[in-house]
Amino acid sequence: MNTYFNEITSKPVNINSGGAVYKIPAGAMCGNGDLGVVFDNDEKDLVIHISKCDFWKFTSGVHKDGGIKTVGDLRIGHVNLNEYNIKQYFDKGLLECKFSGTEIEFFVAPENLIYFEIKTPESEKIPSVNILLPDTCNSENSVFEESDVKCYSRKFCGEEVERESAVVVCLREIDTSIADGFKTARYCISVVTNFDDSEYINKGVDMVLNCNYNEDKKRTQEKWEKFFSASKVTLPYKEIESFYNSSLYHLAGCMGNRAFPPGLFGNFVTDDFFPWAGDYHMNYNYEAPYYCVFSSNHPELFDGYMTPVNEMKNEAKRMAGLFGCRGYAFPVSFGPKALDVYSQEDCKEHGILFLGQKSHAAYTSVIPIMHWFSTYDKEYALKNYYDFVLNTAAFWEDYLVKEKGKYVIKGDAAHEIPYYRGEKFRYITHFGQVNTINAINSLGLVKLLFNAVYDMSKELGLNSEKYALWEDIIENLSDFPTFIKKGKKCFRYSKFGIRWRNENTVGLQHIYPASQIGLSSDEKLLKIAKNTYFINDRRLDDNGSNSYLPAGARIGVDPDFLIEGIRQNIKEFGLPNRLFRHHGGGIEHLTTIPATVNEMLMQSHQGVIRLFPCWNKNDDAAFTNLRADGAFLVSAELKNEKIISLKIKSLKGRKCTVECSDIKSVIRKADNKEIPCERNGNTASFETQENAEYILI
Repeated sequence: MNTYFNEITSKPVNINSGGAVYKIPAGAMCGNGDLGVVFDNDEKDLVIHISKCDFWKFTSGVHKDGGIKTVGDLRIGHVNLNEYNIKQYFDKGLLECKFSGTEIEFFVAPENLIYFEIKTPESEKIPSVNILLPDTCNSENSVFEESDVKCYSRKFCGEEVERESAVVVCLREIDTSIADGFKTARYCISVVTNFDDSEYINKGVDMVLNCNYNEDKKRTQEKWEKFFSASKVTLPYKEIESFYNSSLYHLAGCMGNRAFPPGLFGNFVTDDFFPWAGDYHMNYNYEAPYYCVFSSNHPELFDGYMTPVNEMKNEAKRMAGLFGCRGYAFPVSFGPKALDVYSQEDCKEHGILFLGQKSHAAYTSVIPIMHWFSTYDKEYALKNYYDFVLNTAAFWEDYLVKEKGKYVIKGDAAHEIPYYRGEKFRYITHFGQVNTINAINSLGLVKLLFNAVYDMSKELGLNSEKYALWEDIIENLSDFPTFIKKGKKCFRYSKFGIRWRNENTVGLQHIYPASQIGLSSDEKLLKIAKNTYFINDRRLDDNGSNSYLPAGARIGVDPDFLIEGIRQNIKEFGLPNRLFRHHGGGIEHLTTIPATVNEMLMQSHQGVIRLFPCWNKNDDAAFTNLRADGAFLVSAELKNEKIISLKIKSLKGRKCTVECSDIKSVIRKADNKEIPCERNGNTASFETQENAEYILI
């Protein structure tokens, strides 16, 4: 089975009842990291929606009519869609379509060019090709020609917007030919915004005038082949392996614009009215798509993550000051270029949508912290995120309260307080939430934050005057609250406030992604974690399966339970195009399968590389170049219940510790020399050299 392939055999059905869950499109997709397309249809035409990560309407206010907007629709008429087949080749970035007698080849090239070839029987009418721009949200639209190129421009400008945004779609028929009874026409479309180039119209026209179909098809295929060569998993469950690969493809398809990383729905918006304006939600939604990118050895997908975060620094400093603290604090959401979608006068917390939570910036820090531990790239950290992590820690230095030798978090809700505003809000109804003490998710995030900023600072040789304080916070932060539920000791959502909710996975996020409990943890703590995990099965949680399933691997639950959870997600929520129809947002659920599978095959977050730590040893499996903390690339194969191959590449020359009882020696590949190895029970530790490979046999 080719697990880089998917076939769609029926027209997409996009249910629309006004709910967020129904905005996830079902049609075939492809993208290049910035520009994305989604196949659709209406009563008479093949419709291909075009969207781009940087085309927003910059209207401030809580989701008025601002937010990410669709660019427009490519409409191909006179196509009989009664016979419908689209083949998606993820490792080529290519779609091959067959609609009755019409064949269409389609791809999005790296330089924001859309190419397609239409092949029809010579006796049939040539399909019409046109671009239709939406006339919603008060955009200024125009259609014109430049150098015999059809141009379609859409713009948001004027007093109602904070900054102008504009896009041009340039359409050109490249060539036509007749051979063997078929007519073939090739087309090229450029999509350019004013953020790409101030002379965006001239740029778009120039791009299509100088395009090369065959060369760009080759470059597109080379790009995706290179992407998938970075790492690989080989599973006995081929459907899961296929969804693993398609999930990475779709994530990479919308994570390529470093100035405009993807919001809730990436670059597959199909109209101007996607929920929550497609913004950046900072209490897990923005972060979740990145859970899997480092372990999958795609740290390059992180490159845009910090851009909107760093653009909010001035506002973050102001917001921290509202709570009498230094450093940075975040609202629940914002847009690119510090777009204000969070100010609301009747909010009880300074007119800003914090929704009772102070943990948003700490949650934001999780992903750069993952980058740090998996790369130890000092130069990159200094340039991109050390300042943010340091200032987020500064906020918590001031916000934490030390009582009886323990650091306590007060007034920070575990769950959003969605009605913490307006005349109808009743303080007494939400007394526990407003006055929450030691929300468990915040405790996990803050512990991770201080461990990380301490490690970064020591590696960078900075801020040594802070070390004693950070050590004290790490050592004396309050314990995770617990209580008895159904006769078992479990984690409680907060020491004071919410005890439990049978929804979401907030009560487990200190395990994952905050990484505070794992297989090296105290047995009593692991027992509590497992009790909590199984009290309420959240494998199909539409907001939290992307953290619930990886958390299960982290604490070593039955691997068959997790595999069944993945299968259930595919069955219940998987769409023909390999997206997932959930309520909680668009691209965040693409991380569920890669993140879970990676944690089942290899773990490293507690300083020890564990091989197949949560895997049914009766099932043969292998992986190549999964990335471990400490900046190691690990490859291993399990066969007949034994690890028969284990290779580790050290990217930064750090000490490596591996848990594997089968290791007899460590061989440096470059000179085939055995190197010294320290043994402690089932673990082996050895010093490494930068960019050296080691074979463990």
